[in-house]
Amino acid sequence: MAVLDWARSSGYERLWATVREWNIASRRVLAKLGFTETGREEGHPVHGTTLFTTRRL
Repeated sequence: MAVLDWARSSGYERLWATVREWNIASRRVLAKLGFTETGREEGHPVHGTTLFTTRRL
């Protein structure tokens, strides 16, 4: 994926991404790209819980 390649070539060692807990499709895409859920969550009264994911490059 272009973003992963760019980040790696720019010297980044890790990427973070957030996703809503209810967005199963996006969670699957992140998992396929190698992101893992960190256990950190932030609740929002309207949009639901945000999950934090990370991936080492």
